[in-house]
Amino acid sequence: MNHEGFSLVEVLSSCNVGWKMTPVDALVHIKEKMVPIFPLGVFKERKHGNN
Repeated sequence: MNHEGFSLVEVLSSCNVGWKMTPVDALVHIKEKMVPIFPLGVFKERKHGNN
């Protein structure tokens, strides 16, 4: 994102209508079921000059 190469941003998003859940239940589902499988965070970050 700083014009230093490739960046990828992944978003965990709910589809409460498709999941037939309330919005609150869908957010709980993301937190309890999806985040353990698709953890959030920076996985690899290179500082300028480092390989």
